[in-house]
This record gives sequence, structure tokens and C-alpha cells, in this order.
Amino acid sequence: MGRSGPLRSNNPLALVLLLFLLAGRMQLCAAGSLFDDDSPLQIHGFLTQGYVKTSDNSFFGDSEDGSTEFREIGVNFSYRISPKLMASGQLLSRRAGGMYDGSPAVDYAQFDYSPYISETGRAGIIVGRYKNVLGFYNDTRDVASTRPSIFLPQVIYWDRVRNTVLSNDGIQLYGELHQGDHSLYLNFGSGKSLIDENMESTYLINDFNPDLSQQGLNLIGRLLYEWQGGRLRIALSGVKLDLNGTMSGLPSPLPPTLSGSLGIDYWLASAQYNEGPWSLTLEYMQEPLEYSGFGSILDSNNTTVDGYYLQGSYRLAADWELLLRYEEGHFDKDDPDGSGRSAISGRPAHTSFSKLTTLGLLWEPTEQLILRAEYGRANGTMFLSSAENPDLFSMTQHWNMFSLLVSYGF
Repeated sequence: MGRSGPLRSNNPLALVLLLFLLAGRMQLCAAGSLFDDDSPLQIHGFLTQGYVKTSDNSFFGDSEDGSTEFREIGVNFSYRISPKLMASGQLLSRRAGGMYDGSPAVDYAQFDYSPYISETGRAGIIVGRYKNVLGFYNDTRDVASTRPSIFLPQVIYWDRVRNTVLSNDGIQLYGELHQGDHSLYLNFGSGKSLIDENMESTYLINDFNPDLSQQGLNLIGRLLYEWQGGRLRIALSGVKLDLNGTMSGLPSPLPPTLSGSLGIDYWLASAQYNEGPWSLTLEYMQEPLEYSGFGSILDSNNTTVDGYYLQGSYRLAADWELLLRYEEGHFDKDDPDGSGRSAISGRPAHTSFSKLTTLGLLWEPTEQLILRAEYGRANGTMFLSSAENPDLFSMTQHWNMFSLLVSYGF
């Protein structure tokens, strides 16, 4: 297969090494003996464990019976080689039900060079495997303390294609400018996306040995404006990605093997306003998909996926926060209830849309420890993974979800 995938290891010794590094760093941190804020070498990490219980369907494991198959263990480092050059990287083990098995992987490994640094701005280049800066949360989505909730809004930040969206192998140019209350940030990158089985089963048909490989280089960028140090934030992000795909083992009268191409254009508009204990966030996404060469089995899927969420949070006290969010997504923005796609494909209409209302509570008893509890009511199943829900017709349109999370970082 011509896949560019994450650098990972299925060797259990790699996970043991990751846990050893994590435990060692925590012990040294507790002893106060290493890596103060002024040290050129910084080592940090986090350990997150979640629990998910759903009334129906599977999300992050066999959640109808209660699942603990959501776990994130990460160790990262940065080393300041000179005032303008820094090396950094992160090793991550992520268990996410049937989507990710916890095999340790290199999340990012990069060199960051800033040839221009001044009081009003800076500019530089990042080379290696770097995090894609998309929207407000993509580049820090695996660190529980930087997420607004246990799970990011799935209609925007799909966990089923996390690896592809998260990182890139290539180069990224960046710049920032500060003038009074105004700040402008620009990131633009190009390289190779990380294509894995979750990406293939999402955009092709999982029953027919799907295989995707990238054509050429992708383009990824974000422009962000901030006012008064983040009181108001407005951003526009975009991705252009071209893929080649094959499927095999198709039934007659179709050819046994089909090859074609898929073009993805992803656009995300983001806005956030922060005032005292209040924070209000809105993000809207459109993702035009263009299939070619697959014949009637997929070419009719040419569509524009869209999704949005509106999220409000209120800081009840220094260590307590309340969250309320509504999110909605559609496989075809012109077919919001999925009836048109269902009539053509025979799929249940509810697999073409998702609506989810989430109420959450955060408690931060210490600077390192956070605990979350959330309850969600869902209508639709679009964001659920086919790896965890292989039988479309056994899924339930209306379902509920309760989740817990504890995370320790240092």
C-alpha cells in the first residue's frame, strides 16, 4: 500500500519505554530536581484516562456496556539550541476504541528556526513532522487541559480522521505581527499527510479493501486575528489535499477493482469572544469532496460536507467551569436530513447527519490535575466510526452519551 502513516510501533516494549519516561519525569518533577523554566531543555508529559457510556451505538470502544478504551499518554521535549533555533518532539500512545490501538507513535518531531525576532513580531520556518494549525484546537487536541471538553466537536474535529488532520511531514512557514491591541498570525505549510485505515474507511468503502495515497503535496494554512490579547479571536483555515484510491473485491457486475481519485478542500471559519468568566466560540466548516474514476459506486458522492458548533463556557470559580455546546453536521449541506442520500444509496438517513447537545463540568483541583464530566444527547450517527459500528443498519438514530475524564499533566 502506498500509505504515508504515523511513525508507530506495535512493540509492547515501546509502550513500556514511554511509561518509564513518563514515570521518571514525574518523579524528578516531584523531587524538584530538573528542568526549571529557564533550562534550555524542557520535558513535559500527560496521562489521560476516559470513560464513555452510551445508550446505543459504539463510541471509543464498546460504550453501550461502558468503555475505558480512551487513554492518552504523552511525553514531549523541547531543546533551545540557540535563541533562534529549537528542536522539539512528542511520543504519544493513544487508545481510542476501535480507531486507535494505543501503539506509541511520533506525534511530531521538528526543528523551528526563527531568523527574524523583534518586539513587534517574528517569522520563521518549521521542518519535520509538525502539528497542523487549523481552527482553534487542532494543534493541541491531544492535551486534555487545552481542550474545551472531553471530546472536541466531532462535526469539525473528527476523531475518525485524527491522524490525517493532526500532523504533516514537510515544512511550515509562520509569522506574527503585534501592534497595540492588535495581533496577526499566519501559518502556511505543505507536505505529506498521514494516511491510515481510519481515513480510508471514512472516504472509501470499508468492505472493499480501501487504499488511499496522496498525490503531490498538500497545502495547509491559517490566518488568525486577535484583539486585546485574545479577548476577540477570528480565524480562517484551509486544507487542499488530493488523493489516489483503489478498492478491490467488488461484487459483479462491478469490476473487481476500481481506481480513482479524490479531491478534498477543507475550509474552517472560527470566532471566539472572551469576557471575564464567559467564553463564546463558534466554528463553521465546509468540505467539498470530488470523486472521479470510481464509477457510480462513489462518483455520486460528490458533495459538500458542512458542520458547525456554538459553544459557551462560564468559569463558576477559579477551579470550576460549566460548558454548554450544540453541534450539527451534514454529509451534504443541501440534504440536511440525509433523505436524498438514503434514497440513492439505501443507507439509513441518520448516517448522513449528526446533531449533538453537550453539557459539561470541569474541576481543576490542582494546576496539574483536571477532572471532567459530560452528558450529551445525539440525533444522527454521521461522526461515528465504521470501524466501531460496522453494521450501519444496527445503529440507532437517537442516543445519549455520558463521559468522564481525568488527566494529569506536568
